[in-house]
Amino acid sequence: MHQQHFYNTCTPVLRRFLLLAGMAVIAMVQACSSTSKLPPAQSSTEFYQKYKSEAGFKGTTIPVGLVTRLFAKEVQDTTVRAALSNITSVRALTFTPTNRKAQRLLENGLTQELDQVLQKENYVAVPLLDSAPGTLQFRMRQSNELIQEIVGYRKYGNNFLMLQVNGRFTPSQVQQLLKKVDPEVFLPLIE
Repeated sequence: MHQQHFYNTCTPVLRRFLLLAGMAVIAMVQACSSTSKLPPAQSSTEFYQKYKSEAGFKGTTIPVGLVTRLFAKEVQDTTVRAALSNITSVRALTFTPTNRKAQRLLENGLTQELDQVLQKENYVAVPLLDSAPGTLQFRMRQSNELIQEIVGYRKYGNNFLMLQVNGRFTPSQVQQLLKKVDPEVFLPLIE
């Protein structure tokens, strides 16, 4: 009641100022609280950068040396060892919704946005891999004869995971690497 009286006794200039100030505050709150207001990513790296610091997301760069040591002891296959030595970076992005808006992002936008990026950048499915629901779906980006990036992702339950591996691999190295190395091994490294 007192607020309405205050507003009615204000000059027209002060009323406009208060109205504009209120609208500015509302716009800032909406911009800060919504990841959906950000423009769609144009590459997998941009997707990672866009979301890595948002609420509910965790972006992790896994040291290449750690990845190499982790698997080098277990794998004797020379093709896989060569692939491991050609890795230049490994990043993981995980997401667990923290509110209803984030839950809607998980259900209605996150994987669709990444799918659009992967289609736009001419990623292709990795041949001979199981694409059953619940498993990581792998796509690779090739330039000339070498594969420069492998992206694995999945939505599982109330979570999302994207794994991005950059390097210079032959197609046979990628196939052998993904047959011999279980990507689930990375999960303890990113928690």
